[in-house]
Amino acid sequence: MRRGSLLLVAALLGGGAPGAGAQQPPPESYALRVDVQLVTVDVAVTDEEGHFLPGLRGENFRILENGAPQPVAHFLPTRAPVRIALLVEASPAVYLIRGEQLTAAYHLLAGLRAEDEVALLTYAREAGLEVPFTRDKQRVGQRLRSLGQFGLGMAEMNLLDAVAQTLAWMSPPPQRTAVVVIGTGLDTGSRMPWELLQRQVGAGQITFFAVATGHLLRAPEEGNRPRTETDNDLYFRSAFAQADARLRALATASAGQAYFPESAEELEDIYREIAARLRNLYSLGYYPSNQARDGRYREITVELVDEKGEPLVLRDASGDPINYRLFARPGYFTSRE
Repeated sequence: MRRGSLLLVAALLGGGAPGAGAQQPPPESYALRVDVQLVTVDVAVTDEEGHFLPGLRGENFRILENGAPQPVAHFLPTRAPVRIALLVEASPAVYLIRGEQLTAAYHLLAGLRAEDEVALLTYAREAGLEVPFTRDKQRVGQRLRSLGQFGLGMAEMNLLDAVAQTLAWMSPPPQRTAVVVIGTGLDTGSRMPWELLQRQVGAGQITFFAVATGHLLRAPEEGNRPRTETDNDLYFRSAFAQADARLRALATASAGQAYFPESAEELEDIYREIAARLRNLYSLGYYPSNQARDGRYREITVELVDEKGEPLVLRDASGDPINYRLFARPGYFTSRE
């Protein structure tokens, strides 16, 4: 069954010939550009399960720019409603996994609260706005149902172009905003170069998360019967490796995260983690000691420290150490005078 699915998707993509239209995965690096003296950094601190860790103070955060300590000039724990744009892949090439993609979107809608806002965009050759930001989740769900039959047509999946169009539509966001990409990560021919998009993603205030679909197409065949690997198998292995790297790099560039669920049961936990990341943040700001406006990249490192400047140890109610995770933008480009 899976082999037939691969062949059909290969035909939709243009024959499935090895290397046909395949893009190289973007490098796993990132950038942020700011044009003001005060550099702001939103920081999420969670445990391993994605739960927000409250109670941190400004003195618990140490910021380094290119290795040089920077005094924290602004600190504010913030809590706000979630504002999410769903960017759902809707090319005929994903006809076989459309149910998986729609299920992923429905799970996210079900986990949102009444005060949260959501928008719906789809993409194939280019992105299209289906529903603008609204608190009416039922309206978005109804539109999703109408999109359930993607139909036939050109099997184009221009993810990078769609991300660029989404940024253009949403920038600058009036409030904390995230984009959740639900799709395979495949890209059949975007015109937007990754290096340019990388800077645009890093320069904005939008966090990108990715929920990869097409697990059955990525996974090895079940059963113990040996089979000779074909050119189509090699093509799909390479294509999905590039797609996974693309989704990871997109998320990393904006201090987000990419997820690769193997079943629908994992989606609830994934979306709970995303919501916790967005609702609760520590907002930090500093004035760089290096005031040169030379257009160069500055690396930002954020650490948690105790009153002695040693790595902070957080403990749970039982006194056991907590393995925490910290998410923050890793750098920015200065402006040029």
